[in-house]
Amino acid sequence: MVHALADFAGIALLLPKLALAQCAMCKANVIASGDNNLAAGLRAGILLLMSMPYLIVGTVALAIYLAHRRSLRLRMEN
Repeated sequence: MVHALADFAGIALLLPKLALAQCAMCKANVIASGDNNLAAGLRAGILLLMSMPYLIVGTVALAIYLAHRRSLRLRMEN
């Protein structure tokens, strides 16, 4: 278990550097191409990827809320 946590911490420390490198490469490619459609597509892709964690967390929170509300309603009926 300790090894898994250490591996996760090591990967997490490396990811920001890799992410920044990729962002710089994408930005350089968009600037070099001068294509506005490419820039719009890149922005849309970023927004799509950014929205997914919020959508997942919101869905889980809604499921928990509805289950809690259902259990309260069943408790009130009994």
